[in-house]
Amino acid sequence: MNNQFTVTDLFKHLLRNAWWIIILGIISAMGMFFINKQPSSINVSATRTMYVGKIDSNAKDPNSQVNGNAWMLKTYREIGKDRTIIDPAVAQLKKQHVKVTGAQLRQALTLSSPETTLLIKAKISGIDKGTKAVKMVNAYTDSYAKNAPKLIADMPQPELMSSAKNAQTATIVSGGSPKKAALFGLVVGLAVGIVLAFFTGIYKNMKAVKN
Repeated sequence: MNNQFTVTDLFKHLLRNAWWIIILGIISAMGMFFINKQPSSINVSATRTMYVGKIDSNAKDPNSQVNGNAWMLKTYREIGKDRTIIDPAVAQLKKQHVKVTGAQLRQALTLSSPETTLLIKAKISGIDKGTKAVKMVNAYTDSYAKNAPKLIADMPQPELMSSAKNAQTATIVSGGSPKKAALFGLVVGLAVGIVLAFFTGIYKNMKAVKN
């Protein structure tokens, strides 16, 4: 009796098992689709700018004065999360019925300076409500302007730009493309199914030969 497993036999075997190969591909595609279909998150932020620079009309070298001010900006930013500034801001927010701790304010706060300027930009981000972010950044910058000069001798009085009125929102999409992931999952699922069907066919043929 001829018990050789030919290509034709393999093809027929795959056709007989096509139903569970297809099911495996669909399950794999659905799994990859839902794994990558993560909900988008909304990042709310509010920004207010401060000018921190000392102007001396009698300075012999104006350029040197500007460079010195710019160099000190890093120091002014470094003290920005000191308790002397944070605690009064938290107290002010409490009066405005905004519940926030000093640690939460520090975590939400970012201080930066655009190049070639004497500006410090205070940004509150990662807040769930725009009105809360606006109140936080305004309370913080008010406290900074009042209390930061207490920490560094001869620090110029920060000048506050206009109060923040509106928050900015940005949508952050997490995960990859669900459609591409589903296609990838389908291909992988079908490939795995075909390989499994191939080996089960060989096993059945070897078993038949022994019998």
